[in-house]
This record gives sequence, structure tokens and C-alpha cells, in this order.
Amino acid sequence: MKIFSKYLIKRSFLISIFIFIIFAILDTVFNFISELENLSFDYTFLYALKHALTSMPHRSIEFLEGACLLGFMVALGISHQEGNLNVLRSNGLSPIKIILISSLGSMIVVLSILAMDEIAFREMHINSKVEKDYLLDQATQEQSQVQWIKQNDYLLSYTNVIDDLILNPRLIKVDSNIDKVKYFKSSKSAKIEENGITFDQSLLVEGNPSSDEISNYEIFSFPLVASIPFSYIDSLSFNRISSYRSLMNESSLDEDILFRAHLDKFFYKKIFYPFSVLAIMIFFGSFIFGSLRDSTPGSRIVFAVFGGFLYRIFQDLSISISISYNTPVLIGVIAPAIILLILSFFSYRKI
Repeated sequence: MKIFSKYLIKRSFLISIFIFIIFAILDTVFNFISELENLSFDYTFLYALKHALTSMPHRSIEFLEGACLLGFMVALGISHQEGNLNVLRSNGLSPIKIILISSLGSMIVVLSILAMDEIAFREMHINSKVEKDYLLDQATQEQSQVQWIKQNDYLLSYTNVIDDLILNPRLIKVDSNIDKVKYFKSSKSAKIEENGITFDQSLLVEGNPSSDEISNYEIFSFPLVASIPFSYIDSLSFNRISSYRSLMNESSLDEDILFRAHLDKFFYKKIFYPFSVLAIMIFFGSFIFGSLRDSTPGSRIVFAVFGGFLYRIFQDLSISISISYNTPVLIGVIAPAIILLILSFFSYRKI
């Protein structure tokens, strides 16, 4: 029995990782084609190809759930046609145990990819995006929405913030005694430090600063909330999302409460992502058992993939309802998976 179990795990692992790689390659091809529309004098063909390749690992997370579900179902379907599942059942293994054993291969893929994304893939994606924004700066800066922050005698404008990097910063120092601008500092980017910002080597200083003020570093406490655009929440690391959630706990503003709800959404989805994938596998895995005369394994696989797609929609709807009615986002995240597990209980009792 150990041989059959290892075979099931190995088969689901190999098929899942193979399908995941195919999905990632296809997404990279389409992403590269779309990047060709942005080609400019600085953003060349090779840079577009580099951006598509370095963004591939993080972008492919979108297909991880579907790829592993498909790989899991294909592995079960092949094993069912070969009669391996009947052999396992005849030797005392229940259907739920067979499903859990077979799901181990796909779950190894899920956990490994998620861990690698947190360690390296996300950082690669951010660095690639920063480089792209650098190269496209001249063509897109005029179309970017400039944002402003006022702090004591300083005014800071910028076009975007990616992780801890400010793009196109322009710092204005005002002399409050005479109500006039003292000097300007600008560069292509600046790094957010603990108690200030550090401009890059493209720093330009205009006006009449003192010799001590002509440096890349400037004391300026960049607001944490301003560094979290909605469009980049899904690219934040787990630790950063946790720190932002703690910060939002201290605010009672409606805008901050809504923003915290969206942070909670991505926080809990990251935590319970493996749980959701496992719940889907357990539920749709029950459909693989049964007579091959009733339906082919192929039709069951297609049904499972379609069901996984509907699950994603239902989970997003559940989370949106939780946010709209100001109920705990955690309930919206885990409710669909719990419902699937309850339905699975009745499904396996009928087998």
C-alpha cells in the first residue's frame, strides 16, 4: 500500500507542477506581447523580455490554485482508469483517505510556490516593475497623477510608491520665517528610511541650501498609509501587511476602516490559501469515485475545474459582502471553504 500511496503523491505532484509551468509560460507569452506596446527608446525589446520573465514567478500565483486542482484531478482520473483506486479501497483505505494522500503532491506544490514567492518571487517582481517605471519615466511621467504630502516646512510630491521606493520625488523646503522657498531637491527615485528619505544618485538641488543641506538624505517622516496604494496591496509581503494592519487599528476614520478591511482581505487570503485549495480538492475529489459508465474521468475533471472557477467567484463575493456590511473579513474568506467541507461530508457518506 505504501508503494501505491507514494505513486499517487508523486503523480499528483508531477502533473500539478507541469500544468503550473505551462500556465506560467502561456501567461508570460501574453504578458510579453502586451509589453511590446510600451516599447520606447529606453524601454527596448530586451528590457520588455526581461520584465516579462522576471515577473513570471509572482504573476503565476494567480494560476496556482487552478493548476494544482487540475493536476490533482488528472492524477486521480488516470489512477482510477488504471484501477489503482479500486485496489486501495479493496485494501481498506476509505475514499477520503485516498483523496488526502493524493492531495499531498499538489499541496507540496502549493506550499513550495507560496514560500518561494514570499522569499524571492515577490521581490523580483517589484524590482522588475521599478526598472520598467524608470525606463518608461520620460514617456509616462506627464500622464502620472502627482501626489503631495505636507510636513512642517516640507512639501513632497511624487508619482508613485513601490514597496519602500518613491518614484519621481520632488522635495520643497520652505523658510517659514520669510515665507519663501529655500531650495528644491529632486531625483528619479528615493528610498524610504526610518526617519527620512534618501535620494538616488540622480539628485538635483536647486535654490540656496547650506553646505550641510546638500546631501542625498533628508529628514522626512514619510506617512506609512501613503505608501500603500490599493493596486499594490496584493504585492506586499506577509510581514508588511501585518504591520500595516496594526497601524490601521489605531484609526477610527471611515477611510482607514475600509482600507484595513482590504488589508484583512489579502492577509487572510494569504493565510488560508492552502486551506482553500485543500477544501476544493477534497470536495471535487469525491466526484472521481464511481462507475466509469456514468461519466468519463475527463468530464469529471472539466466539472472540477469549472467548479474551482465558481468557488473563486463565490469567495470574492463572500469577502465583498463582509466588507460591505462591516462584518469580520475572516468569515468571508473561510466561509466558502467550510461550506465545501460540509458538502464533502455528505458526498463521501454516499460513496
